Amino acid sequence: MTHLSLDQLIAQVDAASPGEDPVRQLSLAVLGSEELNRTADDLVGHYVERARAAGTSWADIGAAMGVTKQAAQQADRHRGGRSHDVDELDGLDPGARAALERAREEARGLRHHYVGTEHVLLGVLRLDDDLATRLGVTPDDATETALALVGRGEVEVARPPLLTARARKTVDLAAAEATALGHDLVTSTDLLRGILREGRGIGARVLDQRGGGLARVREVLAGI
Repeated sequence: MTHLSLDQLIAQVDAASPGEDPVRQLSLAVLGSEELNRTADDLVGHYVERARAAGTSWADIGAAMGVTKQAAQQADRHRGGRSHDVDELDGLDPGARAALERAREEARGLRHHYVGTEHVLLGVLRLDDDLATRLGVTPDDATETALALVGRGEVEVARPPLLTARARKTVDLAAAEATALGHDLVTSTDLLRGILREGRGIGARVLDQRGGGLARVREVLAGI
C-alpha cells in the first residue's frame, strides 16, 4: 500500500499556510490528523464489514486487528456510543422503522452478519415501490450490485444482526436531514438522504451505479 510520508504531510500543511504562522499551521495539523484518523477508522470498518459478510468469526477478525474478539466487537458495535440494535432506535416513522426491520431480514437472507448501508437501501426499496420507480432502481438490481461489491456470506446468521457503525451513522444523518426538512420523524426517504450524505458506504455505491449517479439520485429525492 502507498501512504503519505511525514514529510509529505508537513509539506501539505506548509502549503496550506503560506504565511508560516505557527499557530495556524498547528491548527491545520490537528485538523488533518483528525481527518486521517476518521479515514483510517472508515477503512478498518469497511473491511470488518466485508469480513463479517464472508462469515469470518470475530475471533479471526480480532486476531487480524491485533486485539481480542471482545475488543473487536466492542469497537464495531459501540463506535460513537450509540445503540446499533434496530429495535432500540427511536424517532422513526412507521415506514422507516419497517424499512430498517426489513433491512435486517435482507442481511440475514444474504448471510451477512451485520446490517450495512446496502441493506438499509434494500429495505427501503423493498417496501416503497413508488420510490424505487422514481429512482429507477429495482430491489433485485440493487441486490445484484451489492453482492458484486461485497459477496454473499457463507455461514447462516443465527442472531439478529446489528447495524454497522456506518449504517448507524447513516440513521443519525437521516435524522439530521429530517430535522432540516421540518419532519417530526425520520421517513424512509430520509434514510436514503442519510445514505447519500454519508456517501462512503456500499449503499451509496449501489445508488451511484444503479441510479444514474448520485447527483441524479439527489435530484429525485429533492423532488419528494
